[in-house]
Parts: sequence; C-alpha cells; structure tokens
Amino acid sequence: MAREELEQEIEAIAAIYPECLDRLSDTQCMLRVPEHEHVSVQVSFPTGYPTDVPPQVLSVQVGKASGDSRSLRDRLEQLMSEVWVQDVCIFDFLTSAGALCETEQIGEPSETPELVGPAELPDAAEPQQRPLRPLTPPVWFQSEPVYDRGSTFQAFAVAATSEDSARASLDLLRLEPKIARSQHVISAWRIHGSGSVTYQDCDDDGETAAGGRILHLLSVMDAWDVVVAVVRWFTGTHIGPDRFKHINSAAREAVLRGSFAEASKGGKKKK
Repeated sequence: MAREELEQEIEAIAAIYPECLDRLSDTQCMLRVPEHEHVSVQVSFPTGYPTDVPPQVLSVQVGKASGDSRSLRDRLEQLMSEVWVQDVCIFDFLTSAGALCETEQIGEPSETPELVGPAELPDAAEPQQRPLRPLTPPVWFQSEPVYDRGSTFQAFAVAATSEDSARASLDLLRLEPKIARSQHVISAWRIHGSGSVTYQDCDDDGETAAGGRILHLLSVMDAWDVVVAVVRWFTGTHIGPDRFKHINSAAREAVLRGSFAEASKGGKKKK
C-alpha cells in the first residue's frame, strides 16, 4: 500500500509540476522548487514512507553553485519534518519550499531589465485594448489536494461581488502556471445582486455535469457571494464516478476554509 501511495504521489506531482521532478530511481527524485527552479532538492523515500517515516533530504543546490548548500538544506530538512504528518507530503513540501524561497529571496540574482527605446513604445494615439483585471490579486482559499489513480483534484474558493468579478478571478487563476497545466478547471458561483436579484452559473470545462454538481453543492450549503473552481490534473487513468466524489469534497473544503458557509446543519451559513 505504501508503494502504491508513493507512485500515485509521484504521478500527481509530475502532472502538476512536470518540469520540477526528475525520477532518479525507484526511491529517489530530484525536485525543483516551483517558481524557483534554480533550487534543486534531491530526496529519497525510505521503506516506511509515507506512514512511518518522512522523505529524506539528501542534497540541495542553488543555481550553478558547486557543492551542497548546507544552511538551506538544514532549513528544508526542518520543513520536510513539519509538513510530514504520516501521509504523502511532497506537494505540501514544494508549496512551503516555494514560500520559503520567496520570503528569503533565495536564488540567482535577477537580470538587468532591458530598456525600452522610444521606437519600441506604443503610439500614444493608438491605445492598446487590455482586459480589465482586479487591481489586487484575489485571495483564494484552497483545499488539500486529493490523489486518486493518477488524478489530482484541488479546489479554490474566493469572494465574488458580481459575475464580472467572478470571471476575472477565474481568468487570473487560469494564468497560474500549475493551473494552466491542468486538464479541467470546473467552476460555479452564487452571487447576491442588488435588491432580490441573484446570479448563479457554472462551467463543466469538459467534465460532464461537474459544474452543475458544484453549483448544487453551493445551494445545499447556502453559500453566497463566492466562486469555486475545482482543478483536475489527469494522467490518463479513468476513475469513473469517483471523480465526482473528489470534486464535491474538495469544493466543500475550500468553501468552508473561506468561511462562505459553516459545516453544521449541512453546511448552512450562519445568519
């Protein structure tokens, strides 16, 4: 069972971050931190992983520097022990490692920005049309990823005040590199308009009837002013109706994490 869980985890990571994983052997991988691919981490998976022991960090390299970055390796070893809770943890490790690299600005120096000469500036008389985007990125509440036979499901929920804001948030989400590599971004929203007007809509994105199921879930939970997206990364193995169970459970978790509804009484929101 432990071996099967490891293989499913490796397949899921390869689907979400294909450029961030190299399989070195049955028990070792080279990981590159997403958005900070110049940071490489070699890990091994002991026999007792994932239930009895965590993965081991063997070496860490930053950029083209020779040798192991000892201080960073110590921090990543500590990080690995924190994210491991007797279950698969590489996805959480990569996410946390990315946050660490971002916070501490670990990596190669940025390149000198290229100066744009006058000839390259757009004509002021011909303004370019750009789609409207929120001034600040929306704050998405995320579920834990669900792994099943090569598929990975993860839900995202964010506040929405109008259909335009819901669509804009979804557009920004799809621009995220790992989301862009997914096969499906299933979505639904329920929004209070002015007066007694309400807005409800959904999108299956190729996953037949899945958007309607999420919309029904939002209705049952009495969740309002929220847009939910469930992302699926798929490696080719069909899992049948189980996918709907994973889609709904991930969506429900994201809604609850964002406090758009409460868990008691079928998820009905407090008044």
